[in-house]
Amino acid sequence: MKRMSLIAIVAAMTIGGASGQINNSDNEGCLSRAMLMYDDSNYLGCIDQLTQLQCGILTPAQTEDADYYLAMSVAACNNSDAVKRLQKFLADYPESVRRNDVTMTIGDVYFTNGNYAEALKTYGTVAEESLNDAQREDLCYRTSYCRLLVADYAEAAVGFKQLLSTKRYGNAARFYEGYIAYCKQDYAKAKTLFESVNRNETPGDKAGCYLCQIYFMEEDYNKSYAMSRELLQQGVEAEFRAEIRRIAGESLYNLGEREQAIPYLRQYVAETDTPQQSTLYILGTAEYGEGNYSEAIKMLEKVTASDTAMGQSAWLYLGQAYLKEGKNDVAVTAFRQAKRMDFDSKVTETAMYNYAVAQSKGGKEPFGSTVAAFEEFLARFPNSRYAPEVQEYVINGYMSDNDYEGALRSIEKVSNPSDAVMKAKQRVLFTLGTRDYAEGNTAKALSRFIEAGKMSGYDAEIERECNLWAGDCYYRQGEYSSASQAYQTYLKNISTGNVNRILAYYNLGYSRFGEKKYSEALTNFNQVVKSKTSTTNAMVADAYNRIGDCYYYDSQFTKASVNYNKAYELNPTSGDYALYQKGIMKGLSRDYKGEINTLDELIAKFPTSGFIPSAMLAKAESYLALEDNSKAITVYKELVEKYPTTAQGRNGYLQLAITYMSEGNRSKSIETYKEIITAYPTSEEARVASDDLKRMYADEGRLQEYAQFISTIPNAPQLEATEADVLTFRAAEKAYSDNKDASQMLQYLKQYPGGVYEAQALYCMASMAQQEGKDDEALSYATRLVNDHPDAESVEDALAIKADVEYRHGDVETALSTYRRLEQQASASKNINAARMGIMRVSRDLGHHADVVDAADKLMSSTTVGTTDTGEIRFTRAYSLNELGRSEEAVAEWSELSENTTTLYGAKSAYYLSQYYYDSGDMAKARTSVDDFINSNPPHQYWLARGFILLSDINRKEGNEFEADEYLKSLRNNYPGTESDIFLMIDQRLQ
Repeated sequence: MKRMSLIAIVAAMTIGGASGQINNSDNEGCLSRAMLMYDDSNYLGCIDQLTQLQCGILTPAQTEDADYYLAMSVAACNNSDAVKRLQKFLADYPESVRRNDVTMTIGDVYFTNGNYAEALKTYGTVAEESLNDAQREDLCYRTSYCRLLVADYAEAAVGFKQLLSTKRYGNAARFYEGYIAYCKQDYAKAKTLFESVNRNETPGDKAGCYLCQIYFMEEDYNKSYAMSRELLQQGVEAEFRAEIRRIAGESLYNLGEREQAIPYLRQYVAETDTPQQSTLYILGTAEYGEGNYSEAIKMLEKVTASDTAMGQSAWLYLGQAYLKEGKNDVAVTAFRQAKRMDFDSKVTETAMYNYAVAQSKGGKEPFGSTVAAFEEFLARFPNSRYAPEVQEYVINGYMSDNDYEGALRSIEKVSNPSDAVMKAKQRVLFTLGTRDYAEGNTAKALSRFIEAGKMSGYDAEIERECNLWAGDCYYRQGEYSSASQAYQTYLKNISTGNVNRILAYYNLGYSRFGEKKYSEALTNFNQVVKSKTSTTNAMVADAYNRIGDCYYYDSQFTKASVNYNKAYELNPTSGDYALYQKGIMKGLSRDYKGEINTLDELIAKFPTSGFIPSAMLAKAESYLALEDNSKAITVYKELVEKYPTTAQGRNGYLQLAITYMSEGNRSKSIETYKEIITAYPTSEEARVASDDLKRMYADEGRLQEYAQFISTIPNAPQLEATEADVLTFRAAEKAYSDNKDASQMLQYLKQYPGGVYEAQALYCMASMAQQEGKDDEALSYATRLVNDHPDAESVEDALAIKADVEYRHGDVETALSTYRRLEQQASASKNINAARMGIMRVSRDLGHHADVVDAADKLMSSTTVGTTDTGEIRFTRAYSLNELGRSEEAVAEWSELSENTTTLYGAKSAYYLSQYYYDSGDMAKARTSVDDFINSNPPHQYWLARGFILLSDINRKEGNEFEADEYLKSLRNNYPGTESDIFLMIDQRLQ
């Protein structure tokens, strides 16, 4: 082929540039030989002879002959410039009798090169009447074939019909008529025509391939197999071979000869890049039948896109193969797809049953409901052979359902519930109650426990445990008497070996402590510390602290001190309260040196404790009791210097002035009183100092000097309130206290701006607004209090309100500043903890992870942090540790927290632990961790959804694309939440 192209190029170049001198006789000889060679189909020889002509001395007729035969020879050689040469001939000889022949040849060149549209256009310009019969047949055939190839079947059929009676084209015309009928899906006509053609000549030799397909489509499998076998034995062309193997295999399969079918189909799949889904289905089910489940899965996964009965059956087989492989989660998804398609009711029934059973046995489907699946099955197939078994699954399925609220709704629909159903209901109520309690929904939790506890005769253990949990709810609501009653009922109904017996005594001690029944509480806490059963050091240490408190309230200070000491020895890392109380007891027992030593130990060991300011105040008082005023003054000064904004700091300042006065240092006392008034003009301490200072100046006859001093202090304390001011505030305070009526308090603020009780009134208004969810009002009143009365006793509570509102509104920088001020100014542990919680949260949001860890460490070192906050503190600390590169510590914390995923921070820890393993590239640990999380049935739907997305990521990372996508599709269909980021994550991954 390369040689032909080279000759053609050389010929073209020679034709264009021939200039040698040859005589006429040579020209005539070359032209004559060229014409003879052309007639003999020696086109290259013809071109060679014509290139030797001297065109300048040829006659016009000879020139036309030469150009004609050269152009036709180039066309016969299919040279690339053939069309240009032929078109040039037409342009050079517009009157030539050969125009029709040349035009026909141009069409043939296009035809030969597959340019059927251009060929049709050119054939349309041929003058048919000037053609002989053979030429007309050629034109008709080629035109019809072009129309066939451009899908103009109607016109093509007309042309082929004209050729049916011709000798040369009759057989081909019949074949193409059959092919047109085949393309138009008129298989009966196509079959008749194909069967009538001569299959021993082209193109009739291809008729067998089409007949084979038609027999197969008509489900005449005997004929399709016989024909396909014959074709394969004869050596069918490569373009048809793979398809004929498929027809042979699927024909045998449909004839029940499955073993013989498989080799054909496997060879077909090996020979094609895009095998038919029907073949993949057959091979997949065959692999399944032979126990080759992984191979079956590979085949069947490619069939599931078919929205047909075959696709439905493929999903069913796929689910069963996944079950055999131990992949229950993906099996659930496959069965769900099969049951939804509903082409074959038997397949649907089996799929629905398997779907529900796979779920009940632990198969994970994002937010799928086992109970709902079984109930759907019974509603759809009440007379199924599986129905009796499903009834049992329904009863047991409630307890394995992710959606306990949905389970409860389902149970409520049962008109005549059996004992088993009622027992399930009791357990559902109990579980929901524990979850509500963990989320802080105490009232809702209490109602669940009460209802479950009244269901007598089903599950005695749950019935008893409901009393314990109800007691916790009552206690959290401040209903101590009801809590004590619930705990006592629980204790009456359990055995002495019950694992929660000591916990019940512990809780009962607290509720009686809340009732101020200290002697009874003492009995209960002693039962805790004397118990031989398993208890934690933290619980026993706390019980000793409460025993100490009981003795303290009974003025038995020595006994109290002994128990505080035991508490400290058991739990020294969180012993600030025990040490503080132990020191106070020594002071109350007049062991002032012992008190000072103990408080010094507290200050040294717990430098961030909220008890430090109070301890320093008590320490100074002990020095005074020892008549060591000098040391007392030193401690007061240190207290004022380190904690100037706290109530204890202000009190220390006041006591410092009084101590100077008791020493007879009148001038130093006056100076200190003035400093208090100047530093804290809006405080109660300033009011006392002002009163004392006025009296001292009066004694010296210097009241005018006092008046001048007071007039220079902004917001100086008013020494005397008017009677109307006092009466108006007291009435407003009573209305607020008794009826939560703030209208009179508001009236007081308007009537007495800058009044003596303005700070208290502003706090009442801020607190009321906060409780009612009126953030803007709460912030306004709290800010006014903080700004106008910065030293008032209620200012730390106002700071807490202000900071919380600022944080909720997203003003995090301002909130952080307010929380830090609260931490410095707070005198009560409650507000110190609130400040540090706020600092921790805002620092987390701002990415200040070192500050997060610092705040969390301070919180965790205190015994006054509530258990409800501990989970958040530990989780947030772990998150920041990980961000700081201290991953091992973070993993240890998350691992421990994730053991209880019923709590929000337990669920978050489980997710973050799994994500950490994934990000670290440890897919095995990531999968184990996220599986454990999902299988724990956490009630926190957002984090459960994140867990399923992570599981999809793990599957994708491991190359399980199909499983990864199915998890996401199922999650998108079932997720009950509305968080946009969940759906965005799903869609991004599916894209």
